[in-house]
Amino acid sequence: MTARPSDPEEVALEVAGLTLRGLAWGPPEGRPALLVHGWLDNAASFTALAPRLDGVRAVALDLPGHGLSDHKPPSAHYHFVDWVVDLARAADALGWGRFSLVGHSLGAAIASVFAGALPARVERLVLIEGLGPNACPVDEAPERLARAVEQASGRTRRLPRAHEDVDAAAERLRQVARGLSLEAARLLAARGTMPGPDGGLVWRADARLRALSPLRITEEHVRAFLGRIACPALLVRAREGLAYDPETLVARAGCVRGLRVVEVDGHHHVHMDAPEAVAALAGPFLRGEEEGALDPGDGRGPGPNGEGAAGMGFRAGSDPAAARAEAAARVRLLVLDVDGVLTDGRLDYGAEGEDRKRFHVRDGLGIKLLRRGGVSVALLSGRRGAPLEARARELGCDRVVLGVEAKLPALEALARDLQVPLEEVAYMGDDLIDLAPLRRVGLPCAPADAVPEVLALAHHVTRARGGDGAARELAEHLLRARGVWADLVADYEGGA
Repeated sequence: MTARPSDPEEVALEVAGLTLRGLAWGPPEGRPALLVHGWLDNAASFTALAPRLDGVRAVALDLPGHGLSDHKPPSAHYHFVDWVVDLARAADALGWGRFSLVGHSLGAAIASVFAGALPARVERLVLIEGLGPNACPVDEAPERLARAVEQASGRTRRLPRAHEDVDAAAERLRQVARGLSLEAARLLAARGTMPGPDGGLVWRADARLRALSPLRITEEHVRAFLGRIACPALLVRAREGLAYDPETLVARAGCVRGLRVVEVDGHHHVHMDAPEAVAALAGPFLRGEEEGALDPGDGRGPGPNGEGAAGMGFRAGSDPAAARAEAAARVRLLVLDVDGVLTDGRLDYGAEGEDRKRFHVRDGLGIKLLRRGGVSVALLSGRRGAPLEARARELGCDRVVLGVEAKLPALEALARDLQVPLEEVAYMGDDLIDLAPLRRVGLPCAPADAVPEVLALAHHVTRARGGDGAARELAEHLLRARGVWADLVADYEGGA
């Protein structure tokens, strides 16, 4: 890949009455990714990492109250869940419907909850030194709220401590951020300070960010969010990073289907002090090239639910990416739902009932290529209709089963008829009626706009939405896994 310029672009977004500022790297047409910094850090924390993420349009925002972004008004608060809302509004302001998230520390906590709350919007998730937010046991919540109220009632505004220059501010930062290099501290201090009223430099961050949070979500809440993450997820831990309770982190990691956990040398701000090592993992992952790129090391077995990584603070014991690649290579039968997969799910009714459906032409070629590449294709739909039947005949599918209310028995019958074990079947669906088939096949798949329950089960989620080339994208994925895609393309180059 060609080298990318390291000088970032300044970004300003108007979000809910606040101006959020940030930095951007990479081509506008690159894969969109929001980069979310840690507590009291700012967008400059990604200055070393972001230019190394080739092919990615990386936008790092200063969260409200941080860096150059506006502070919230006096009547507002900085509750954790509000960061998730801020992130969604920022993505909307950028015009991004679906994008990747890269978060460090607090930013990793925000990103992981965002991905669980809004799974259809997150394409890939990179977490650096964090998995979910700090939690509070239920019985401690009343005392925490009482302490927060007392703190707010007795708070007096202190004048911020002034530093002689950026270097002095950076040295002070290094005293509280263990292992942070002077160069990294200077980057944060340069963006995070401003001239003080009596000379010198003072920190820009809103003092209220240091206040005790009056309410935290429980560990049960955290795990519920993590369990809904539907996209590929990578957790990068620093060997000398922050210490966490191993039992809690093993349980959290086990909630995330297919989570990859990798350790690298470094401290908590490893993405600043060892950007090459982090970029070597995050770059291919964000570009969808992670298969075989991550060394799983010697972990301690699966998480509590039998899926996901072994935990945090050590390497995972298996490579889910390789397992998915093997599952894709084994597929001999692809079964496709129709409405919401081959179409956008809309039904066009005329005076005499449904009479039109719109299909994507590339899906049709993808199905034909699959059959040429040795993969049988079947359509399985709960609906009937002349347009669907006409399209099925045109595609020449191996089997077409329409008007089915219970899809799992129909799927099992299809597999028996074609003499293909369910372990060698891929199924793509988008709605609740598809859950039972998805749980039984070797490779469950979904388009980008499937419902959250389906996304949570899918081992492969396409970038395309249903009716917009999702089946073609899946077809290419399967044919590449079988090692026949290049030969099929060569046939067309030769005039086939």
